[in-house]
Amino acid sequence: MKIAIQGIRGAFHEEAARMHFGSEPIEILPCLTFSELALAVSSGVADKGIMAIENTISGTIQSNLELIREQGLWISDEVVMRIRQNLGSVPGASLQTIRKVYSHYMALNQCRPFFENYPDVELIVSEDTALSIKDVALAGSVELAAIGSALAMEQYGLVVLGEAIEASKQNYTRFVIVSAQKQPVAVCNKATVAVVLPQQAEAFPQLVSLLQARHIQLSKIESATIPGVPWQYRYYLDLRFEQEEQLDELLQALSAHAESLTLMGKYTTANSQ
Repeated sequence: MKIAIQGIRGAFHEEAARMHFGSEPIEILPCLTFSELALAVSSGVADKGIMAIENTISGTIQSNLELIREQGLWISDEVVMRIRQNLGSVPGASLQTIRKVYSHYMALNQCRPFFENYPDVELIVSEDTALSIKDVALAGSVELAAIGSALAMEQYGLVVLGEAIEASKQNYTRFVIVSAQKQPVAVCNKATVAVVLPQQAEAFPQLVSLLQARHIQLSKIESATIPGVPWQYRYYLDLRFEQEEQLDELLQALSAHAESLTLMGKYTTANSQ
């Protein structure tokens, strides 16, 4: 099975994919951007994709929700993974030899307190964690280091100088598994829905009433502007329920009130790893 990821080999997306699929044989298809990932899945180049959707520190990646809906992809599962930022360099390097550290700006920001004890080290922003690790490996200098996943360190031959150096240990990223076609599920207790409500004062209270009447929990809501339609929004809802029939009843009732309604996926709530 070919799985599309954002980033190069060793990226956190690959780590999450291998964690989710376990012993299943998979082939990783690296994609430079999330748009490229979505296109690879929708066109059938990849069987499935794994896409980051939110992080407990940096928040929701709203553009990815839009991509999934626009490309007509189906969310069949989710993965929640603890993000451990590791510091690595080439063999022979140490915390005393490094002078420059490269990584994505979010990774650097999560690790800045670690470097307060190393004032001579310069933190330099790059476009990707795994790419930073690869570049440091190719450079071969004991003065250069990178921050990223342990998987990337292993793949590109770097030595870990600092393990899990992020300031917050409650750093989790939620990924979703997407496919071009709807995937049957034996059991589900969660769904993602995109809905546009009419611009009426009672529209949102009606939505809440429909949820309450069916004992469905609104676990997350995200609003996105609709290009060309000022002051009207598309809401992305994560819904949790006990029986799938509750969701079916809600969607039927909500379709009579909404201007548009898209079920983006049904799946089982993930446990944090």
